[in-house]
Amino acid sequence: MDRRRVLMAAGWLLAAAVTAGVGTVALDVVGAGILGPQNQPLSQDDVARALETVPPSTTPARPAPTTSSAPAPRGLTVPGGRIVAQCAGDQVTLMSWSPDPGYRVDDFVRGPAATASVKFKNGGTENTVIVVCRDGEPHAESVADESGGHHGRG
Repeated sequence: MDRRRVLMAAGWLLAAAVTAGVGTVALDVVGAGILGPQNQPLSQDDVARALETVPPSTTPARPAPTTSSAPAPRGLTVPGGRIVAQCAGDQVTLMSWSPDPGYRVDDFVRGPAATASVKFKNGGTENTVIVVCRDGEPHAESVADESGGHHGRG
C-alpha cells in the first residue's frame, strides 16, 4: 500500500508541475503580446498620420436629451416595510416594495390607479398601506389590523 501512495503522490506532483509550467508559458505569451512586435505603441506622428487618412464622419449628431416631466419615484418607509411609488398626475404606481424582517407581503394593488396598496403581514398583525398622489407626490397611510382579519384589496 505504501508504494501505491508514493506513486499517487508522485503523480500529483507531476500534474502540479506541468500545470505550473503551462501557466508560466501562457503568462509569457500574454506578456510578450500575442501579436508579437507589431503590438507596439504608436508615436504622436503615427497617430496624426492615421487620423489624416480617416474619412469625415457621416454619423448624424445625437439629439439633445429630453427632460422627463414625470416626477422621480419616491421611497417611503411604512410599518412593516418600505415601498417605492411614483405619481403621474393623480395616478399612483407602486414600483417596488420590500417587507421588513419577519414580515411578508400578503396582498397588493400595483396601479396605476387613484389608489395603490400593499399589505405587510407578520403573524396576526397586518398593516395595509394605501398610497395616493397629492400635489404630484406619493403619500402613504397605514391601517393596522391586529386581529389578522382579511379586508380584501384596497
